[in-house]
Amino acid sequence: MEYYLIALIMLTGAFLQGITGFGSGLLAVPLLSLLLPLPVLTPLVSIVNVFMAGYLCWLLRHYLHVRRWHSLLVAGMLGSLLGNQLLHWVPVATLQLGMALLVIGLGVLFWFGVQWQLKATRPLQVGVGLLAGISNGALTLGGPPVVLFLTASRLHQTEFRATLAVFFLAIGLTNVVSFASQGSYQNLDITLIAALLAGAIAGAYLGHRVSGKLSEQVFRKLALLLIISSGVVALLTR
Repeated sequence: MEYYLIALIMLTGAFLQGITGFGSGLLAVPLLSLLLPLPVLTPLVSIVNVFMAGYLCWLLRHYLHVRRWHSLLVAGMLGSLLGNQLLHWVPVATLQLGMALLVIGLGVLFWFGVQWQLKATRPLQVGVGLLAGISNGALTLGGPPVVLFLTASRLHQTEFRATLAVFFLAIGLTNVVSFASQGSYQNLDITLIAALLAGAIAGAYLGHRVSGKLSEQVFRKLALLLIISSGVVALLTR
């Protein structure tokens, strides 16, 4: 197996996530799926995401405000579990189409300067957390809803990245527990996990270093570009 190539692909995706706070799956998963079957890849990436999010939480620990966002985190974890069950009732293609159109539409509006400033009230956090969690559990597309919400909340880019890191840590832990209960980790390839983790941590560190050099405007445009891209990818692959 091409472990060095796998580590390099993961590094590239994690570099993107280190810069913006999200987006590693958008880049890394499609490429890694060319080397690994998705039933093997998805549970492993969930483990890697936990370590990567935890590492970014540590790097951004001075900007974490868990109490402020606890409703978002709890709702996201519950939503992720609900999303797994939703697959039994609603066709994946229908869910993917609806989420893709919503993400693309809002991303384009924000790109062209539509100004929506939201207060992070508890009901709004719960609603967004559930939507993001369900999207994650059903479609592995949990990032865009919470990214758009935080964009509308006008957070400084460092707090934005810190909040995303702790959200993805919560979601990732939920996914790992879910996969473990299904027996997905009975035959782990330790070398493969080590390659993925090495790439993830190195990429997250490098991206974190680069992020501090970006202006707020450039950071916002890059985040919105990734959001729109994720919607387009979801639309094309449904």
